[in-house]
Amino acid sequence: GAEIDALTKALTNPKRPLVAIVGGSKVSSKLTILKSLASKVDQLIVGGGIANTFLLADGKRIGDSLAEADLVKEAHAIMDIMKARGAEVPLPVDVVVADEVSALARANKISVDDVATHDRILDVGPKTAAKLSEIIANAGTIVWNGPVGVFELPQFAGGTKMLASAIAHSEAFSIAGGGDTLAAIAKFHIHDDVGYISTGGGAFLEFLEGKTLPAIAVLEERATK
Repeated sequence: GAEIDALTKALTNPKRPLVAIVGGSKVSSKLTILKSLASKVDQLIVGGGIANTFLLADGKRIGDSLAEADLVKEAHAIMDIMKARGAEVPLPVDVVVADEVSALARANKISVDDVATHDRILDVGPKTAAKLSEIIANAGTIVWNGPVGVFELPQFAGGTKMLASAIAHSEAFSIAGGGDTLAAIAKFHIHDDVGYISTGGGAFLEFLEGKTLPAIAVLEERATK
């Protein structure tokens, strides 16, 4: 079906550079995806709590930000796999912090090196958003799964909004999926500018994890007979 075609186009013989954006709160829920993509993509953009764990792995202080300290080693390994291939995990250079996640929280834009003890990183800063937009503008294929900040709140939506806009304006073939990604696409009105939107999360995630989808397996079997 259309989904298999889009997924196959995006990952088996992609137009390069192949850029993946993996956001969301936890590395643990997307570890297999990150590992699978690390051996394929040219740039692996991480966002949300996942980026915080990578920042921790990179030796940065992240204050009270959501992160998984027990997965720092895994994050390190992923960065090493990418580096060995001459590929990159572009980490935030600036961030938007607050002392709480709420509609009333005061957002401060600061350098990633200035994160204080009680700061929570809730979005990427403008310099980072510009850098990521440039990577997206030059991409051949984009795979998007997850926002780069708490985009539900306006003061932490800037990074994801800029990213969405960059994807919408990019010449690249883009494929997006996952619940929070669909919410961001709807919020920033870019539905018509994404090459393929996967609404059935499961198949999309399994594909990113490098699992062969049943439909593809059947086709391959037919081909060998």
